[in-house]
Amino acid sequence: MDQGIVRVDDGWRVPAFRGLGVSQVVVDHELSLRIGSHEIALCTWAELVADQRSYRVAAWPQTNLAKAVELVRQVVAEVEVSDQGTLRVLFADGRRLRVPADDVRSAWTVAVRGQGFLTAKPGGGVQMNDVGSAAGL
Repeated sequence: MDQGIVRVDDGWRVPAFRGLGVSQVVVDHELSLRIGSHEIALCTWAELVADQRSYRVAAWPQTNLAKAVELVRQVVAEVEVSDQGTLRVLFADGRRLRVPADDVRSAWTVAVRGQGFLTAKPGGGVQMNDVGSAAGL
């Protein structure tokens, strides 16, 4: 995919997020980060490293949501996904968000408007869908 989602040897890179700031953190049944016209949805827990500490954040049960909200206005440096299904988001200020694959359900979805989306498969792995199969993007 042209600079939106790029396949690399060990997974995927998503340069479409690079240099964009988090505009919203939405909490409902999942924790969503709106970044430009794109979105990262965290469907399970995530590890957020900030202030030289590690925090477990989740929408349900509500865990460390104040730390997640601190991501608003933070600029994304890199988004990468491993073939095993781990999502990593690196921020320009040094914060890091890591979401491992879940054994039972999809742990996360990365949606790039006009390009497609990546979804963690239950048990590990990644599914790639292009914009033709991604209604609403």
